[in-house]
Amino acid sequence: MQAIKVMSWAALTMVIALAACDSAKPAGVSPDLKSGTVAVDGGSLYYETLGKGAPVILIHGGFGDRRMWDPQFEPLSQAFRVIRYDHRGFGKSSPPTQAYSPVADLVKLMDHLELKRANLVGNSMGGTLALDFALRHSDRTGAVVVVASAAGGYPAPEEDMKSVDEVLRTARDKGTAAAVPLWLRHPMVGIAIQHPTAGPLLRTMVDDNQRMFVAEHWPQEPMSPPAYDRLGDLNANVLFVVGDRDIASVRNGADASAARIKKAKVVTIKDADHLLHMEKPAEINKLLVEYISLNGC
Repeated sequence: MQAIKVMSWAALTMVIALAACDSAKPAGVSPDLKSGTVAVDGGSLYYETLGKGAPVILIHGGFGDRRMWDPQFEPLSQAFRVIRYDHRGFGKSSPPTQAYSPVADLVKLMDHLELKRANLVGNSMGGTLALDFALRHSDRTGAVVVVASAAGGYPAPEEDMKSVDEVLRTARDKGTAAAVPLWLRHPMVGIAIQHPTAGPLLRTMVDDNQRMFVAEHWPQEPMSPPAYDRLGDLNANVLFVVGDRDIASVRNGADASAARIKKAKVVTIKDADHLLHMEKPAEINKLLVEYISLNGC
């Protein structure tokens, strides 16, 4: 990362421009892409890696799998070594058979890839996990970018929990296929579902991962006290990115979490909701390259 930090502003600007321009390209299979699995306690994780340079790990949220980072994966690889993976029970990773630590899973992945430290970018529950990891393993954490999320333990409104419970209850009572359209109608993704490229990918990912609705164990780190109450101890550079059309609790949670962290700021993206990295890839990619290049490891 040191080489990137001392690069000229002209070089940095060129990298940012390339990442933004490539955001519009359709996702393809690069000949330089490497993939594999890593054994974790009671299962395995599927991962993909592309590019060279400072490591950036992309952590997906509950509206999909590693593919939600398609608009970032190749463009960011022009500046970084980019890694994306599937949580247990999502994508090509094995389903969870017992309670587990997603932070420990991420440690296993980093050890497998021989990464001493990494920059973390997470969406939704992936952003929450990135903060959990940073608190448990500050010595292995570079910059943290939290997309459409807050720290674990932030008091979410009861109404938000009810909307999620309805989806899970429908999956239990009527089958997971019946829950898919409910999840796709959630207010968090009202813009994403109508987006010409994000919408079709979102539908595909939710349909492919519908088993998540009846999973007994989700990628949620057991922490007591929760991360939200520990943020004053966090020394990492943290960027929260939210869409101005996301639900209020997500936006408020990001603001409240950032206020508790020494080196944090919030950036709001206009006309975007919970999957803003899929809806506004050029803007997000430019932001990620610039922030991680200047603040990461």
